Amino acid sequence: MSAPQPDSFKIGTMIEQQMPQRQRRSFLLTRVRRLLLAAALLSLPSTINAQSANRAYMSGGCDTPTTPFCDALMPPIADWTGHVFHLSQSYPATIGPDVRPWLRYDPRTQTEKYLRAVLDYVFDGNLRADTEASFDLTLNRKRAWYHAPWQDVGITGREFIHGLTRERVSRPYELAPQQTHQWSSYAVGFYNAPGGMILGRIWKDRGAPNAAAAAFPDGTVATKLLFTTASEAEVPYLKGAPRWRAYVYADANEPDPTAASPRAVLALPLLQIDVAVKDRRVADATGWVFGTFVYGGGPGGQSGSGWTHVATVGGMWGNDPNYSGTGSLSQTWINPSVHMPHLGYQDRLSGPVDYPTSSCLSCHSTGEVPAGVLLPPAQADTAKWFRNIRSGEPFDPARQSTDYSLQTSVGIANFEAHRAAASQPRGLPK
Repeated sequence: MSAPQPDSFKIGTMIEQQMPQRQRRSFLLTRVRRLLLAAALLSLPSTINAQSANRAYMSGGCDTPTTPFCDALMPPIADWTGHVFHLSQSYPATIGPDVRPWLRYDPRTQTEKYLRAVLDYVFDGNLRADTEASFDLTLNRKRAWYHAPWQDVGITGREFIHGLTRERVSRPYELAPQQTHQWSSYAVGFYNAPGGMILGRIWKDRGAPNAAAAAFPDGTVATKLLFTTASEAEVPYLKGAPRWRAYVYADANEPDPTAASPRAVLALPLLQIDVAVKDRRVADATGWVFGTFVYGGGPGGQSGSGWTHVATVGGMWGNDPNYSGTGSLSQTWINPSVHMPHLGYQDRLSGPVDYPTSSCLSCHSTGEVPAGVLLPPAQADTAKWFRNIRSGEPFDPARQSTDYSLQTSVGIANFEAHRAAASQPRGLPK
């Protein structure tokens, strides 16, 4: 499963550790720019306007201890009349009964049916004839879904149309044999009511998030929609994919944008859908089942159209910690009908836009406060990243687990970084 909202110092530190020395200076400069941008935004006048967090962001009316969380990094552009993203943040204090269609299936022996049932649950009430209105959580009359806060800042922060954050760059040939350019990815994630209840507990005090409250109950479902700037010429199976307009970096191949990089409204095709389910039946492994889907079935897939035209890449409920690299994995199922250019480490599950050196569970097991290191650095013992870390246990000793929620660990890291930037002296008035 793709790592949610990677604009964090956790991921920055991980990338820096693996860079050659000659590249680190440029990388560190980019991170300093991010802090300066944060300080500039936080120093704006403080006038409250809770009616529209998008417009209020630039006047200090959100992301404070006494205001709503911000919707996006920026307000809508001038004369915009299209869809506008609003953060679903009315987190429930308690949860009522809900259907769990995946319980009809064993996640270990009926993995594809299990994941399809989860996906149908995600689609229920979120699909509309208007593609731009699909997955607008405010329109779902079947059940409530919720976004994690504090993904609205920095170089990769949420854009204003659909709340998409910038994700990992897909390198040549990672998506399809015809791919010769690198392409950017953008995504939005959300939780069902059990997950939303925990988000509310974590952020109950908006000026002091409580990571210790990150203990997601059985039945929690997290979902992520991932879009790409890739062209159909290089990734043919994207033909017919739903497209969202998004206010993203204008250069579709930009590997390292800055705050000054120009943005434009581009139409992005759906590439990948990720799901994660808290299921007590796999508590002896990690407590979570992760799955990923690819639009059109990937290379050589069947043509089609619409949100539901996705194929299961695979599912996993454990990291196969004792796997030697040969033979069969026992805690991962890979769909033999889908042939992606890459999977994860030693063919563990990893989505099309995800890291080939990781796995869905490995990546998310690093969710903790302070933030951990997402991927094994060069020369590190990779075994640490492929343990079966049970729900509630931290990746590193003496840290606080966020229960496989990178959106929580990244959000708290963003919050702390901005609080630190706001406390720094900003110079004498002229």
